[in-house]
Amino acid sequence: MASEVGCEELLARLGEVVPIVKAIKRDLPFTGPRAGIGLLFALRRCGQLRMGQLAEWSEVDQSVISRHVAELEERGWVERVPNPHDGRSWHVRLAPEGERVTDETIAYVRRMFASTLDDWTDEEVAELSGLLGRLRTSFHAHRARAEHLPRTAQTVKGH
Repeated sequence: MASEVGCEELLARLGEVVPIVKAIKRDLPFTGPRAGIGLLFALRRCGQLRMGQLAEWSEVDQSVISRHVAELEERGWVERVPNPHDGRSWHVRLAPEGERVTDETIAYVRRMFASTLDDWTDEEVAELSGLLGRLRTSFHAHRARAEHLPRTAQTVKGH
C-alpha cells in the first residue's frame, strides 16, 4: 500500500504536469475548440461512444459534452448515429474529416514528444504510460467502491 508521504510527492509531480498539458494544447496547430481535442482523441481510441460515456470519460456533465459535441459536429469532425440497441440514445463517432484532423494533431504531438524526450528510452516512455494508465484505473476503481458505501461511511473514511 502506498504511504501518504509517497502520495504527497506524487501529488506535487502531478501538479507539475498540468502546465505541461496546457502548454501542449496551447501550441497545437489545432483550429478547433480546445475542449474538443480530448473528445476527438477519445473517439479515435475507443471508436463510437454514447454521449454519457463521453461525459464520464471527460468527467464533466452531459450538458457540457452535448455542447462540445455540437461544436465538433458543426465543423464536420464528428457525427451522431442512432444507438442500434436503444433508439432513444445516440452514439458519437469521428467523421472522416475528424479522423484527418485527429491524425494530424496526434502526429504533431508524437513528433513534439519524440523531440522533447530525446534522452528517454522507449522503455521509459512505456513505463510512464503504463503507470499513468494504472493511476487512472485505480482512481476509477476507488470511485466505484466509494459509490457503493453508505454516505456516512464515505464521510468517516474521509472520501
